[in-house]
Amino acid sequence: MSQPPPPPNQPPSGGFGAPQEPPQGPPPGPGQPSYGYPQQPGQPPQPPQGPPQAPPGGYGYPQQPGPPGQPPQTPPPGGFGAPTPPMGQPGQPAPYGQPMGQQPGMYPTQPMGQGPGGPGRNNNKIIAIVAAVVAVLLVAGGSVFFLTKDDDGDKKDESKGKKGGTSQGVGGSDPNAKPKSTKGKQIVDIDAPKVKDVTSVVGAWSTGKVFAKSTVNALIGIDLSTNKQKYKLPLKGGVCAASNETTKDGMAAMVVQETISSGADCTRMVIVDVNKGKIVQDKTMPNSDTRSIENVAISGDTVASAWIGGSAGYKISTGKKIWSATPSTCRDVGYAGGKSLVAVVECGNDLDNPQVSVQKLDPDTGKATWKYKMPKGAKNVRVASTDPVVLVAGAGDELTSDIFTVGEDKKLKAKISMGKRYNKPCELEVNGCYGMAVDQDTVYLSTAEHSGQSDYGRTNEVMAFDFNTGRAKWKSPAGEKRAIIPFKTQGPNVLAYKLPSYDSGGEIVRIEPKKGKQTRLLKMPVSDVGEGEQAINVSSYSVDQPIVWDGQRMFLSDKLISERSSSVGDDVPKLAVGFGAE
Repeated sequence: MSQPPPPPNQPPSGGFGAPQEPPQGPPPGPGQPSYGYPQQPGQPPQPPQGPPQAPPGGYGYPQQPGPPGQPPQTPPPGGFGAPTPPMGQPGQPAPYGQPMGQQPGMYPTQPMGQGPGGPGRNNNKIIAIVAAVVAVLLVAGGSVFFLTKDDDGDKKDESKGKKGGTSQGVGGSDPNAKPKSTKGKQIVDIDAPKVKDVTSVVGAWSTGKVFAKSTVNALIGIDLSTNKQKYKLPLKGGVCAASNETTKDGMAAMVVQETISSGADCTRMVIVDVNKGKIVQDKTMPNSDTRSIENVAISGDTVASAWIGGSAGYKISTGKKIWSATPSTCRDVGYAGGKSLVAVVECGNDLDNPQVSVQKLDPDTGKATWKYKMPKGAKNVRVASTDPVVLVAGAGDELTSDIFTVGEDKKLKAKISMGKRYNKPCELEVNGCYGMAVDQDTVYLSTAEHSGQSDYGRTNEVMAFDFNTGRAKWKSPAGEKRAIIPFKTQGPNVLAYKLPSYDSGGEIVRIEPKKGKQTRLLKMPVSDVGEGEQAINVSSYSVDQPIVWDGQRMFLSDKLISERSSSVGDDVPKLAVGFGAE
């Protein structure tokens, strides 16, 4: 059992969150890219000469900065969509402790070492909040807590060499291979069962051999060689939470209710072999007599879950319990998996202003090997990527307001403020960022939908931001009357989903990372409302389940079904739909 984390190093000069070595260079002159593009190193910053130049492409690009000490100039026509200037931009920084490009709801710029204040935490308030969320959604969207095992943030990262082992893709597929055919057909169409209440059916995976989808008290597997149902695996109860990842050999994790009763507690850690439709582990988690479990993640051979009364981690291959804990001064809110196992940790007794840190854990012990302390005032912290570390948080009354990129040196590299110009990419779960993508040097977001060049219809773009500076690199448009969502990376490229319209099917496109050039990988057939792609509610501003792409096929799924949705019109609601090349 650990103590609360010690105060971190003092923030760098140039205002809270500024990179240690901000890039320098001259501002753009006539005919050069506007603010938002990386500047050339080696020259000190100079004030702009002459009037600001319009950015090359309008919507989604950052505003042109004015002279030092003055607010940004009004964006030129089509320039809407600019983020606030990234921390550490060349120019005259604000003194430490003073606002720096803040908007309403931004984080206060107080020293990082200052601990949370205020009265002690009211545990009844925590339970009431979580219970209210569970009652409404049945799958919680708030926070669950568990004890942090070790806060040794200065210890060498012992998890290196143990990364990997989780994927939603087909192993060995060439990410740059040109598809033989991009014309798609529907290969999976799973009807939702009739239910009397709102019911959780979270969890969907593709191994390239089998697509698996949770349903009421069961898991359905579709053989992708025949596109027919291979199995329906009974479970002891409903699925409360599911991992986004599978292991390399196709194992997925679920937290399952102890009985089929709708009010049963979420007590079972279940590991399923997706390819075989076989339960390989079924463990009763300690102190898990609660319905609040909302988070489970896989990294390598380790699965971890947290809930309001504790936490546990297990070895997938053996079922051995690695750790278990109950709440204390510090509590883990939840986990994100993949190449690293990352925990969001809250410390202190002030529910409204907890001290939040993000920690990489050794998956063999659950002990922290790396730690980054969030700025004071950060709330609802979610992990968009575990390698590199990219975090999404809210400030003030905002659920989602800023993206933080953090280096392996445990220092903030950039802060990207979204405002109303970019779609909010995350759900409430710690590992629920399904509407964005991250690679080693770039963060990909989608802009809010806006009017295009046609008389009707709306459009948006994928925007690429530099990991180290937060500056915009390029934008890749969806096209007229289309919307686009970046959702994962594959090899050196980012993948995006173009949503269907009334007269066109959706598309999966590959976007190369240098200039944003798109290549179509799969185009779905046109579908009517309530059928095909349009049977699953996906929008550019709300992606509540992973868009599953296995290298050849795309799957959309639902996480909740209800009595109301089962009786709307003549269309049968769907659990999942899938598409592959003809």
